[in-house]
Amino acid sequence: MLLSIEDIISARSIEEISATLDYFDALPRRYRRKRDLEKALCTYLSGDPRVWLDKLMEYDLKLLQKLCKAGPDSYVDVIPSDFPTVVEALHFVESSKSENDDMLRLTIPRAFYQLIVDEIDDVVARKERDGSFMLEHIILGAVNVYGAVPLRTFVDSIFMDFDNMDEMQGFAAAVAVHPALRIYQEEYRGESFMVSPEVEDFPGLMSDRRKLGKDVRRYAKISLEEIEHCGENTPFNFYGRDTEEGKALLKLFDYLGYEGDELIYSAHSAWLNAQFEPNENNLEILLSSVTAAAEDIEDYSQFREFAEVVINYANSVPKWLLKGQSANSTGLLRYELPPDAFAELFEEDEEAAREQEELMSFFDSVNKVRPVAPDDPCPCGSGISYRFCHGRHFS
Repeated sequence: MLLSIEDIISARSIEEISATLDYFDALPRRYRRKRDLEKALCTYLSGDPRVWLDKLMEYDLKLLQKLCKAGPDSYVDVIPSDFPTVVEALHFVESSKSENDDMLRLTIPRAFYQLIVDEIDDVVARKERDGSFMLEHIILGAVNVYGAVPLRTFVDSIFMDFDNMDEMQGFAAAVAVHPALRIYQEEYRGESFMVSPEVEDFPGLMSDRRKLGKDVRRYAKISLEEIEHCGENTPFNFYGRDTEEGKALLKLFDYLGYEGDELIYSAHSAWLNAQFEPNENNLEILLSSVTAAAEDIEDYSQFREFAEVVINYANSVPKWLLKGQSANSTGLLRYELPPDAFAELFEEDEEAAREQEELMSFFDSVNKVRPVAPDDPCPCGSGISYRFCHGRHFS
């Protein structure tokens, strides 16, 4: 049976319906009964889809676009993100486990497909043309490089040089109404902060910052270009696409066979895990993309070389605990690769190499002792006559 928009919405809880209306800033001021909220959401979504599509962010729109191209009876496999995207949280798409355990299978209900299929391409194209996605990259990039930043500092970090007042006011107005400004804003001790969606424990982050005390007082100054780049590829953002360390990281992952979404995800994971306080467990997680490719690494020496690329990158990126400053610039929270770390991954390979070397040595010795008389002692030192030891191979 094909479900209508009304059927889909009526199956949701009152909390889910309220959250969807609130996201789109369409929550009625009166009549908060479930039936009234269902009607309000149906009317809003069905009225003009372009209105609410315009309030979705880039990843959500491009995901819906991909799902529409696949069709309502098809699915798209995606790498699961660290946090649910808006269209997942609002149940505009349905998710299930993919045959590949590392992937998430998404489909779009036919009712939503029919509602947006004629509009989605135009909305995406327009937002690409008018700079909406670039604005989003700047907003998300700023919250990502700092992790958590006072609203005032956030505004200072993203404002660019403008040729005239009208441009500046236009930019400010666009930022003020962007959904991310509301979604990612939280209060801490009476002050408004912008907080990255990647931060799972905002109070914990602020508490850990206080422990550092006078060592880190000011928020780092980060170029607008790097901020913008750190807001790209949501939900798999990462910092340093154009830095020396970032380029080396991408080159390494490409060499190890990561490509497409997996390459971006691996870089994202390195950036995200670089945020956490260095210890043995976090080092293991940080280097997981390298250790996962251990079979393609020649030996332990090459592994250490590759691991140092990741560690150099981790020490170069803005850290949340350091208010956007890096381990390199402060000397704090630096990752190091201990001697013999992860050596056990290569012990079997080294043992196999030794066995292979001994085997080849054996065959060499066989070739060299062929002139030995059959009843003479075998040159290998076994004490057995040659004919019954290595000589038996030639009898």
